[in-house]
This record gives sequence, structure tokens and C-alpha cells, in this order.
Amino acid sequence: MTPTPPMTPPSAQTRTPPHLNGEESGDVDAAYDLIAKVPVSGRTVLDHAAVLPRAERGAYLVAAATHFAGLVPEAHRYRLLPVDLRTFVESRKYLGRRGIVYPAVMDALLEMNDGSYVESVLTGGIGSGKTTAALLGMAWQHYLLSVLKDPHRDYGLDPASEILSVFQSLNARTARDNDYTRFRAMIAASPYFRELFPLDAAREAEMVFPRRIVARSLTGNVHAAIGANVMNALLDEINFMRIVEDSAQAADGGVFDQALEMYNGIVRRRKSRFLRNERLPGMIYLVSSKRYPGEFTDRKIEEARRERAQRGRSSIFVYDRTVYDIKPAGTYGAARWSLFLGDATRRPRILNEEEGATVPPEDAHLIRHIPHEFKSEFEHDLLSAIRDIAGCSTLATNPYLINTEAVAAAFGVRPSVLSLERTDFVTTRPAIRREHIAHREEPRLAHVDLAVSGDSAGVAVGYVERFVDVARTAMQGGSTIERLPKINFDFVLEVTPPRNGEIEFESLRRLFYGLREAGLNLKWIGFDTYQSRDSIQLLRQQGFVTGTQSMDADSTAYDVAKTALYDGRVAAPRHDHARTELIRLERDPKTGRIDHPAGFSKDCADAMAGVIYGLTYRRDTWARHGESMTSILQSLARKMDQKDAKSETARVAGQGRHAQ
Repeated sequence: MTPTPPMTPPSAQTRTPPHLNGEESGDVDAAYDLIAKVPVSGRTVLDHAAVLPRAERGAYLVAAATHFAGLVPEAHRYRLLPVDLRTFVESRKYLGRRGIVYPAVMDALLEMNDGSYVESVLTGGIGSGKTTAALLGMAWQHYLLSVLKDPHRDYGLDPASEILSVFQSLNARTARDNDYTRFRAMIAASPYFRELFPLDAAREAEMVFPRRIVARSLTGNVHAAIGANVMNALLDEINFMRIVEDSAQAADGGVFDQALEMYNGIVRRRKSRFLRNERLPGMIYLVSSKRYPGEFTDRKIEEARRERAQRGRSSIFVYDRTVYDIKPAGTYGAARWSLFLGDATRRPRILNEEEGATVPPEDAHLIRHIPHEFKSEFEHDLLSAIRDIAGCSTLATNPYLINTEAVAAAFGVRPSVLSLERTDFVTTRPAIRREHIAHREEPRLAHVDLAVSGDSAGVAVGYVERFVDVARTAMQGGSTIERLPKINFDFVLEVTPPRNGEIEFESLRRLFYGLREAGLNLKWIGFDTYQSRDSIQLLRQQGFVTGTQSMDADSTAYDVAKTALYDGRVAAPRHDHARTELIRLERDPKTGRIDHPAGFSKDCADAMAGVIYGLTYRRDTWARHGESMTSILQSLARKMDQKDAKSETARVAGQGRHAQ
């Protein structure tokens, strides 16, 4: 079937090996006959069968024989027919991992490498075997290259070029220490690789095998593999890679996504070098634990779901497990408790027995049943345990707004003055609903926030309806009553750039003019940055009080907004994007700043916080409703008065210049 390989086949083989006598017959006998005819590799399979428990031998031999039979049509390509994946992983002549790799991980490996997939997404909780599975997969891909007669000829490559397997991560050190070093140790311990496909031990920085097969760890630079024949890649911690707004590394000066750029570069190189007759050898392993919903692994998992829905199959294998999924039965006790993961409007929490037994069907996908042994970890740090143990993402890692129910309750309680929640002012343009303008006599405040990259904006307009009593508990006991404003939002608007264009400030100014003409008493307009200086000046000339108010200088504005939300003093129209932005907000434990997770936004959240803060600390607001400010509020209000005075002075000065 194949030419005699460099290993000597056994001199004699019997039809039924002694260790199978009286145990199996029929299909197993036929499987044994086929395996016994395969030089070298067949002997390895039979030797491994001898160490398996009797109950496993028959199925193992049938699977191994099926594997060999499938190679017959292309036997001419091989100098040595490769053993099956299970033999490669478990046999002492190869990786010797029997009893080390859990059966659940082995089953996933078998499916992952059955020839149906070109990418594997490996995610989930810590200790779930995702990195181990990826490293074993990389070793398997190297083994398949090692048994080919001439891999360069098979794939139409220059014989002088390398066929490369790469390890990349956040940076060079992480890729080398976490993955490459483990892989090198795995290969170095294998008798097969030591004796038949040895690496050049003198070269530590890379693994150079015969016939210019190379494994190498790369830097985190997205161009590190440029010009290389990359067949296999392990991209680790891909959800933790950099996402930088307004980056010079982005082709358009916009958002630079390290993971996406690195992935796209590898995919392009694999397809340009190795795609033949719609078949792509090798594998990309995308490995990472989870942080936030919608990150890179989530997007790839969703892509796999879409492919299955559209075509009935996918080229992306998904491995999403927890440590208690992969460990053998009996590792943990039978007792389980129920965890509610939460969503955009509800906090995650540990359910009691009654709650766990009566989960509504629509919430079933948000429930996880966790072994009792892990309950203390969830009680100590719920969000970290959800990510690390339950293997699920959370909306924030250091959430600023814990009471998501209070945030959700602020939305959808009044109609919007605009017909749209999102617009680009080109393909869509919101209509003004005059009938939804309430309390027309009340002065309005608008706040506009632009993303750092300038590729999106948030706009919000609100007013104070009345003042309400808020009970506060004193530190020494007892309670006190505070009088604070109840703030209604006329609308919240997400503004996106038109295709192949950018946001024009003129469209925002026209919106404000139209609102005033429709009867909205718009008095103050604040901007988050000085990028809008021209708009500020033009709006002043039209009689608006304008200025800037940064949401990023410190946490004051957001602290005011948080209190108002928690008090139930905010009423806004439905706006799912703004609500999600608020819930995703994080407080940086080092700087105390409030920010969004990498790759997400807070433009609408900033706009809402700007409105709440601006209305709360304007002396006009309190005076209009006959309320007196405390000394602390007065000091902040004086700063607001000074800004308004500067705006009025600038407006008058501008009119004077135009009059001249």
C-alpha cells in the first residue's frame, strides 16, 4: 500500500492477537486485519490497543481501521501512513497523554480535527482545557506534515520556503511563555518526534524540523507573519487584545482592533498559500477566556451559528466548556445550585431553591447549574466567578452601575420627541413629533458627545419636570429628606456617520433649530469636547447658551447621574443602545475614571449624564421651581453660572463683530 518507510515493520503478525482472543469478532477481526497490513503505524495502533481496557478495544480498533481506510485513495502522498488522532495523543510512542487528557476533551479533539473545520474557537471557563486542546491540535497538524513525502510539492510551494506554524498573543512574551514553551516541551518529550522528525535542539527561538517545517512564536504585531507560509496558527487571549480608537495603525485612522487585524492577516496568508480545490489544510485555533458580550470569540461563535442555519454546517468548530463540563463523572458531587446570569436589565444573582425550580421558559438560556463545590467563589466575587468558573461574559468587569434594574426602569416610560433612536442624517432623518413635547414652558438642556475617533455621537435633550423628596439614611442612624430634581428626557439619539462619510455638525445644528421651531424650549447646549468650537459659536449667535462639559475629566457628572438613576428620578424614552452603554460602564480602579470597555462606546451615556449633571447644578433650575440649594450645590452652581456668563458674553461680542 505504501513504500517501506524508515521504520522496520514487525516480522510476523497473527490474524488475531493474543490480547484479543475470545473478546471480539466480526467487525473487530476485519479491523485488525486491515490495521495489521499497515507498516509501522499499524503496529503502533495494535500495541496501544493492548494497553486499553477490554471494553474499549473493539471500538478503538474499528475507529483506527476506518481512519486507515480513508487514507487509501491518497496513500501515494505519504512516506508513512499517519495513525489516527486518538493514537497520536494517547500512545506512548507519540504524545503519551492517555489518562492525562480528559475523555470530554478527547472527544472534542476528534470532532475538531475530523476534516470538517478550518478554524476552532476555544473559550469558556478557566481549567476547561481550551489551551491544552489547541496545543494538542497544533501537535497533530505538525505530525500530519511530518508524514508527507513532499509537503512543498503537495501545496505548490518553493522547496526553499518554510511551512510555518505560529503562536501569537497580546505580545511576544505571552505567546512564548504561555504556548510556545509548552508546545516545545510536548514535542521534545515525544519518541516519534525525537527519533523520526527531530527538531534542531540548538535553536531555542524557533522549532526547525526536517524539510523546512517550522514552529515559531511571534510578537503581537499584526504584521509579524508578513510574507510567511502560515499553515497553522494559535492566537491566544484574543479577547484581551488591544482595541484603540483614533489609531494611526488603522487604515482609515479609526478603530484599530488587534485581534481582528491579526486574524485577518493569518486567514489571508493561509488561503493564498494552501487553498486547493476548495480544501484548506491546517487550522487556526482562536483561544481566549471571556470578558464582555460581543467580543471576538462571541462574534466567531455567532458566525458559526449563522453558517449552520444557512448551510446546515460550519467551517468553525466551537469549544465552549467549563471545568465541571470536562472532568469525569464523580469529580464533583451531585448537588447543583442555580445561577441567573442576568441581562441588560437584570443583575446576575444566585437563585434560591424555589427560584431555581420555577424559572420562566424565556429565561432558561440565562440559567447555569453549578456544582455546590464552587458556591463560595460566587458568593465572594460573583462577576469574576461568572467569567472564570461559569465561563460566561459579563457586561462589565468593574461595573460602575451595579443596580441594572434601576437603570432599566428609567427607559421606556415616556414617548420620544423624535421618530428614530439612531440616524446618520443621510439615509435616515428623524421626524420631530410635536405632539410628544410635554411641559413646553420648561427650559431644555441638550448635551452632545462625540467619540474620540469622531465616528459616532450621542445627543440627549431633557428638562426638570418638578422636584421630589428623596429619603436618605444618615450614618448615625435616622433619615433625612433631600429635595432633588426629577429629570425627563425628550429624546436620546445615536448619530452614526453615513457610509464612506463623517458626521456633519451642520446636521446637528439643523436638528436644534428644528426643535426650537417646533415649540421645544431649548435654552442650553453643551458639548463634551472642543472639537465642536465652530458649532458652539454658531449656536451662540442663534441665541443658545453654549459651552463644554467633559464627562472624562473626573467622575462627578456620572456620580450625579448615578444617584438620579438609583433614586428613580430619571424618565427617558426607550433607547436600548443608551441603556446598554450605561450598564457597560466601568470604573477604573486606579484612576477612578468612568469609561467603556475596549471596543464599545459611551456616547449616548455621556450625553445623558451631561444632561442630568447640567440640569441638577444650574441655579436657574432651582430658582424656577422655588427650591433652595445647599451650600455644596451652590458652589457647583456658581461654576455653572460662570460658564453661562462666558457664553452670553461671547454671544454678545460675536453679534457686535457682525454688526460692524
